[in-house]
Amino acid sequence: MNPNRTVGILGGGQLARMLAMAAADLGFNTHIYCPDRDCPAAQVANKVVFGNYADDKNLADFAKNIDVLTYEFENIETKALDELEKIVVIRPSIKSLKISQDRFTEKSYLNSIDIKTTQFYKIDEVSDIGKLLIKVKKPLLLKTRRLGYDGKGQVLIKTSNDIKKHFQGNKPSSLIAEEVINFDRELSVIIVRDQEGNIKTFEPGENVHENGILKTTTLPSLIDNKLKNNAKQIAKKIVDNLNYIGVMGVEFFLKEHELFVNEIAPRVHNSGHWTMDGSYSSQFQQHIRAIMDLPLISTERHSDIVMYNLIGKLTNDLVSSELAKVYIYGKKDSRPGRKMGHVNLIKKKGS
Repeated sequence: MNPNRTVGILGGGQLARMLAMAAADLGFNTHIYCPDRDCPAAQVANKVVFGNYADDKNLADFAKNIDVLTYEFENIETKALDELEKIVVIRPSIKSLKISQDRFTEKSYLNSIDIKTTQFYKIDEVSDIGKLLIKVKKPLLLKTRRLGYDGKGQVLIKTSNDIKKHFQGNKPSSLIAEEVINFDRELSVIIVRDQEGNIKTFEPGENVHENGILKTTTLPSLIDNKLKNNAKQIAKKIVDNLNYIGVMGVEFFLKEHELFVNEIAPRVHNSGHWTMDGSYSSQFQQHIRAIMDLPLISTERHSDIVMYNLIGKLTNDLVSSELAKVYIYGKKDSRPGRKMGHVNLIKKKGS
């Protein structure tokens, strides 16, 4: 192990903060690149470079002083990263990032490797929405192909009146329409793969969303072992196909014993925060290990656990529980829908 190496992270939010802390535990330095001087990661990193993600020169200077570059979010212009790749190793790969940045590209890729998704359609004109609604005779979830997260950029269309309400007189940005299914459960798998192709998979968690934002992740989920293994195998197929290095989050809908991939995230993921206290390793430790060529360690769950997001506020009745581990992200301002922290409520496995 050579601890005097430096991890560079694009983005300074809570994911970067927890990655920086995991890197420090392993003896690595962390440099953050972010346009926000009050970003959560700035409180724990060795160095913060403040700059715009479109500033090619500043990004290149940043890359020259790190050993490996990773990122905490998908909405990064990959043209800039193509140039940075000439300077520094980027993990996960730019290919993975490009696929996940565009919802239509992402779902098309998944279908190309025989992984099921809900039915989807490309929308280029407002008139396409009405024609499609008549054709499928089902509600449609309209999403921006790029830049949406936590329910942003999404509109549910049930009738022609909904189209008029949301799109009358507007030319939409490039959209994807997804057929709405009445799923039984939402699940996610956190998986990690290293450069040698070794893979570790955390147990699938069961998720509940509210207004498009993850509210809770519960372990163990109520699905049977066969479905858990199926979800893991689907996630494994994706990371192997991409020759992926690092942690990936794979989200699923479960309907009548059938798994549909909703989306993939080429990074550590909100639904994996339970691993910080419910498993023998956390997703953040595993990501740093993978991108810095350290051996992956056990992902076995040792405790039953529920992760609660603190959304829009820092208070929660669970905070005072003696079995609660509380994580506050250090954001200066709270506002509705903003993730301010999370709580892992733990109990002994099987108790």
